[in-house]
Amino acid sequence: MGILSRYGLDGLSKESWVLFVIRTLNSFGFSMAMPFFAIYLLDSRGVSLATIGTVYFASGALNLGSQLVGGRLTDAVGPKRVMLAGYATSIFTSAVLGYMVLDSAGVALFFVAYPLFSFLRGFSNPATGSIIAEQPQSQLRPGYNLLTIGGNLGFAIGPAVGGPITDVFGYSTVFFLSAAMVIPVIVLTVFMIKGGIRHKGGVRGQVKRALKWSADRNFITFLALTACLYVSVGYEIQPVSLYVSDFLKFTNTQIGYLFATNGLVIVLLQLPVIGLFKRSKSLMLPLLISPVLLVLSFIMAGISTSFLEYEGVMVVITLGEILLTVPSQTIAALFSKAGNRGTYQGYFYAASNTGRSTAAFLGPASFEALAFAPALGWYAIAAFTSCVFVGLFLLGPRIQKDYDEIARSEGYATSSPGQS
Repeated sequence: MGILSRYGLDGLSKESWVLFVIRTLNSFGFSMAMPFFAIYLLDSRGVSLATIGTVYFASGALNLGSQLVGGRLTDAVGPKRVMLAGYATSIFTSAVLGYMVLDSAGVALFFVAYPLFSFLRGFSNPATGSIIAEQPQSQLRPGYNLLTIGGNLGFAIGPAVGGPITDVFGYSTVFFLSAAMVIPVIVLTVFMIKGGIRHKGGVRGQVKRALKWSADRNFITFLALTACLYVSVGYEIQPVSLYVSDFLKFTNTQIGYLFATNGLVIVLLQLPVIGLFKRSKSLMLPLLISPVLLVLSFIMAGISTSFLEYEGVMVVITLGEILLTVPSQTIAALFSKAGNRGTYQGYFYAASNTGRSTAAFLGPASFEALAFAPALGWYAIAAFTSCVFVGLFLLGPRIQKDYDEIARSEGYATSSPGQS
């Protein structure tokens, strides 16, 4: 109990812990297949890096829509129904992709199927985030820490299992296993997640859901800069996997271990790292340190060539991810109110997924365009991330001022939302 109490987890609801298990299982199933889809197209079907990036960019565009729609539906019909819809359709789409790989379907079909797969699977994210957003203010950061740890615990195990499976049994197997892993997720959701609409205060139809530049310019700017920072964080997935596979000739097993390192670092260090900011009165401080670590990781990636060196790259970029994910999602929750929790979580997930999907396009495209010296692609994203840091630094005082006003009106303590 000492560790739980130290990081504020002892006060979380039973439902929060159920969401932790659901997120872990769902992430495990998804990450068994997700990192290796791009490698399948590259190595087995001969698709160019730029074309693969385009597929992921299209997936991101559709996923952006699914986050916004999922957020609105969460407020309209309740998170449980939205979660079940997303999980049920993901079984079907994973199984279809597995069959297409097994049958060596035409490459063009993958360009249609995978974006559709991303669109349908993205519905559930705002729903789970909105359940945490309804918790007391002091439990927001611990709740999102728990969800993040769950997702990355699954991500640590999934690629480490999926990599050897693809090397031994082929790529189709991991998609079929990914579909099977959703079944216990659905069972838990049906029996352990409370149904109905969750508006604790506020009247449905009277709560602001659409953002307007005149009133919300600081929060909109925050979302835009968050999306940009997620472009940088997104380089840890498809760009890393394609770069080390194509230019450094790492095996799928080695790539799986790289992703496992990413997940394990978050599982082990998420709470201690975020705990360092528990008493900070600055919402933006973690988000200012994050890009510094990301720039360092990209410089390391540009000069690294061995598997062990890339293990170091993955550790540093993951620390940057830790300082981005929960703090940015917490800010989105703090700016929401009863009745629009799902919508605002949809805005957050739309920004984060747009960034990651853009990275999946820009990374491979830059490596291919700079094939004469592909390491330059890492230095380019380092320069971009430095610009994002400047933007966040300038925005910070305005976001803090807006939060302090919300805190006074809502009766919050004007301190870190993770501080009890």
